[in-house]
Amino acid sequence: MKSKKWMLGLGLAVAIGIAFVGCGKKNQEVATESGAAVNTLDGSGDAYLVDTVASVIEWIGGTPTNYKHTGNLRLKDGKFTANENRLTSGIFTININSINNLDQSGKDKSNLEEHLKNSDFFEVEKFPFGQFEITQTKTDSTGQKVIGNLTLKGKTNTIEIPVTLLIDENKISAETPEFVIDRTKWGIVYQSGIIGTLKDDLINDEIIIKLKIVANKQVQ
Repeated sequence: MKSKKWMLGLGLAVAIGIAFVGCGKKNQEVATESGAAVNTLDGSGDAYLVDTVASVIEWIGGTPTNYKHTGNLRLKDGKFTANENRLTSGIFTININSINNLDQSGKDKSNLEEHLKNSDFFEVEKFPFGQFEITQTKTDSTGQKVIGNLTLKGKTNTIEIPVTLLIDENKISAETPEFVIDRTKWGIVYQSGIIGTLKDDLINDEIIIKLKIVANKQVQ
């Protein structure tokens, strides 16, 4: 299989080893001019440990001609806190070495996974994990969102993710619809148009990501 078809799963970026972390400021909800309720985080309340078996990150990477690869990533660990059914902090870390391609098998599958791990993409020997640090949660007319800083390969950018958060005394569940990130913002530019790649060899800069995170209340 041509090497260009090995690497489309960049969506991992999101991977991404990601972490949800409270910003350490006092919880405060502010109504913005657009009517959105924005809440900063203080880390108060009960702790919930991420279930690494039930939690998963799904990714899709492709070309402008709609050739696609799909896959997933597994979490290394994670922890959230919540106070009165409100998220107050969290940390969610993904092992980039867990990159898994779902649409191929045998040598094609292993070739793609190894390529995604090398210096063309995530360079896992140097950057085995990524982080997403939550700085705020927000609710507006389109629903709930988390806002924070995604770090991959030593680079950090702020992103906003749509999410459905369900919190009770026993469990936190966080699920997203599909959303996109631009891999080039984290220095992943292999066969990107921004480096002058020929049209027939292009890989999309936009990676499609979907998250499902489950965390159970920590027993005291």
